[in-house]
Amino acid sequence: MTPWNDLFLALPLPEPWLRALLFVVFGLHLLFVLLMLGTAMLGLFSFLEAWLKDDAGRQSWNKRVVGTHMPLKSLAVVLGVAPLLIIQIYNSEAFFTATGIFAYAWIAIIPLLIVAFLSVDVFGHKLDTRPVAALVFACVGLAALLTVPAVFTGALALMERPGLWAAAAAKGPAAAGFATHWVFRYLHVLGAAVVFGGVFHLVFSAKDPERRARMRRWTLAALLFQVVAGSALLATLEGPLGAPAVVALTLGVALAMLAAWLLRAPETDDGASTRSASGGREIGRARLLWLLPALLVTMLAARQLLQDQALEPERSAALAVRAQRAQVLAAQQPRALAEFNAKLATVYDNGKTIYAGSCQPCHGENGLGDGAAARRLLIPAEDLSAIRAERAYVRELLVRGVPGSAMPYFTVFDRVKIESLLDELDGRFAMLSKPEKPQAAAGPDAANAARVWAETCATCHAQDGKGSAFGQTLKPAPPDFSRYALTPERALAVITEGYPGTVMQPYRDLPDGTRRELAVFCQRLRVK
Repeated sequence: MTPWNDLFLALPLPEPWLRALLFVVFGLHLLFVLLMLGTAMLGLFSFLEAWLKDDAGRQSWNKRVVGTHMPLKSLAVVLGVAPLLIIQIYNSEAFFTATGIFAYAWIAIIPLLIVAFLSVDVFGHKLDTRPVAALVFACVGLAALLTVPAVFTGALALMERPGLWAAAAAKGPAAAGFATHWVFRYLHVLGAAVVFGGVFHLVFSAKDPERRARMRRWTLAALLFQVVAGSALLATLEGPLGAPAVVALTLGVALAMLAAWLLRAPETDDGASTRSASGGREIGRARLLWLLPALLVTMLAARQLLQDQALEPERSAALAVRAQRAQVLAAQQPRALAEFNAKLATVYDNGKTIYAGSCQPCHGENGLGDGAAARRLLIPAEDLSAIRAERAYVRELLVRGVPGSAMPYFTVFDRVKIESLLDELDGRFAMLSKPEKPQAAAGPDAANAARVWAETCATCHAQDGKGSAFGQTLKPAPPDFSRYALTPERALAVITEGYPGTVMQPYRDLPDGTRRELAVFCQRLRVK
């Protein structure tokens, strides 16, 4: 049967529910990410402005602004787990391909966040007492913090461009042809961060008219910057826009213009803005708190629609392949389920079942090293029927495994089960029996074999067969021939053909008589 690489797992929720949940949790995550980024940037801007103007009185307010960064970043991080998990399930191929191409930068997100959060926290503690140190930590923290959305936007931009995956993997993401879109997408996020952070602190932190006016100016400038960056971003999109995306974008632009108008209006003493000095309809600052989430929803909807439009061809093709493979595998399902249920019902409490479940996959039912998994092993599984070893030695192999080979340790089984397995091995293959004592060495072949052993074999095996100091450094190390032997036929085969995957090379150039005497020599070490 074809060894499929895919796992056809059912979605944890119906697809429409999963898409809706992704939209909600990603929206919440993005909201707090924008508030966190905006707070960090506005905190540094306000700190520099007060420091350059030598206005120490304003630093206490700056400290309160930066102090809100900690709860905002905590919520942003916690709320980011759910969308990552959902997108891994829903768009697995695109997500893992893009993040794999961005592997080094993607992994760097964790240390970047650690450096950013610690540095911004130190900045908040030092800004009113040690301004130079505060500036250094603020710059380091903000640089690390702003690198994270650069990585995220790059990965998402690449995820939405399946046609560029091969080029990005070969030449790097920056050379794959989507750098312009990536830059404007990143700048659009930074502009949104200052807008959301500015409105948040305009409502909750700025208590006097001067600070409110300053926050309005920064927020308005960021909003206009975002409109410009968004227009440039729109020009970098590939392919025609669908009608739903156009509607969402149009509504988002209209809401952005309305927000700009509200921020532009002068403010009265009671904290309300008015459209004219003669007394038009007053609109309080808090109205912006209702407007900006609506703006976020429209822009997020547009982003999701554009992403779905880009990924739909690949997703449809993957679903078609999945359906085709599922049809092929359907014929194997009854037998596979029967085997699976039989294994679930098996209790591994005796040598027979332990051999079937743990040994047979590699060594085979008859111990010949021809199990179903044996063909995938670099170092072949040994022919158990050819082994003649001490019980204690085989027990050590079972408990400790053979480092450097696929033979694992079986400490999962207690002593009683190990002893039962040893009995099973001995009963099936006579593994624990002692080989017959060979005849005394005589003749030129025996003398030549002894010389070859001393000059060549002993380098790894030692003269007494227990393994030299050098041999013990090998992975796998040679066996202890004083406790472990092979039948003469198997030993001759190993001497002649070598042991693949190990340093045991073939010695087929030696005379046949010498090789046969070497096999007997090894057996003689076991029966001294």
